[in-house]
Amino acid sequence: MVEYKIVRDPIHGNIRFEGLFLDLLETPEIQRLHGIKQLGFAYMVFPGANHTRLEHSLGAYKMASLAADSLSLPDEERELIECASLLHDLGHGPFSHTLECILRGRFGIDHVDITEKIIMGEEQIFEEGEREFVDAPKVADVLDKYDIDKKEIVDLIRGRYRKKEYLSQILNSPIDVDQLDYLLRDGYYTGVAYGTVDVDRFFQILTILNNALAVERKGVSVVESIFMARELMYSSVYFHKTVRIAELMLSRAIEFVEDTEPFEFFRYNDGELFSILREKGEFQREMITRLKYRRLFKQAYVIGATEEERKRIEDMENPEKRTKKERETESVLDIPEGHVIIDVPRRELFLSEPRIDKVDVLVKDNDRAKRIGDFTPITNAIKKRPIPDWYLMVVTDDKYKDKIEKNIEAIIFD
Repeated sequence: MVEYKIVRDPIHGNIRFEGLFLDLLETPEIQRLHGIKQLGFAYMVFPGANHTRLEHSLGAYKMASLAADSLSLPDEERELIECASLLHDLGHGPFSHTLECILRGRFGIDHVDITEKIIMGEEQIFEEGEREFVDAPKVADVLDKYDIDKKEIVDLIRGRYRKKEYLSQILNSPIDVDQLDYLLRDGYYTGVAYGTVDVDRFFQILTILNNALAVERKGVSVVESIFMARELMYSSVYFHKTVRIAELMLSRAIEFVEDTEPFEFFRYNDGELFSILREKGEFQREMITRLKYRRLFKQAYVIGATEEERKRIEDMENPEKRTKKERETESVLDIPEGHVIIDVPRRELFLSEPRIDKVDVLVKDNDRAKRIGDFTPITNAIKKRPIPDWYLMVVTDDKYKDKIEKNIEAIIFD
């Protein structure tokens, strides 16, 4: 009798795991994702948003399985894409994307680099003294046991699997299974209606054309709905102003810890990070306490997302110049260090989510290859729509807000 487990998921119903995937499910690297919120601090605005990276990983695996069914993939290709989809988020740190800018700015890596190190067996997630209590094999060991090519899994996750372009596109494209799951899941848990996508219809119109992932001409409206859902979720949920402020406060608490190394914080889960940061200093204790009781900084100044304004703040996209202006503002206005944060998120957004303005989808029209822009104006409109709706925002403790409102322009643009 084949050993298997059924996981009951609120989005996809029953998800079956057996063999390779059952063993992967039991690995500590996968189980660690139980303690990492999928949407970081979104629960401060949307109280239901307490779902985790583990749930999303299971959902991406299920969606990859549905894609494999739809495309009638051979067993070897199915196994690869299902495996890559299940493992694609292993490298996420506490509160998901919240700390990504620190990884890039201080260490020149991102969560995908960490995912690769975990899959290749080059990095482990255990703290001192933990391993003796966990007898499950690591992800790298399970992949070796089943003779899975770890490099091919990494290439699929990174979207650079050249042998079969459509396999890469199932996990990395404007219509990939990663996005499909998080749009549905995040919409469900936040309670907003923007993430709704007709998944059944999507898999009916999915096809392969010239070694690339494509959709049938009759499925253009489904792709339009995916693009619209993505845009609305980013503007209304992922980059909600209050959520962003909470993320900035946590990032600032970590930035002010000296002599960190890339994995010091990123192997923890959300609760562990809070506990450890509290002991790192008075400033960290203040930020964590404020986050715990939702006593957040306030927006004191904002520059809207227009082309004219973008040219005005171009210099502030440089992190070093931003930091210099933060310290200058604090000095001039007698504000404690760390209590002025200048946010210029556009560059960070495109680094953390390079698919945000990607709309180039292949359409099969009477066996001919066309682009989706040939059938709908929505693609061009989406590329022009700014996300978020500010180019620059200054946040601070509420008691310093009036000072900044009156003086910040003179300091920033002197």
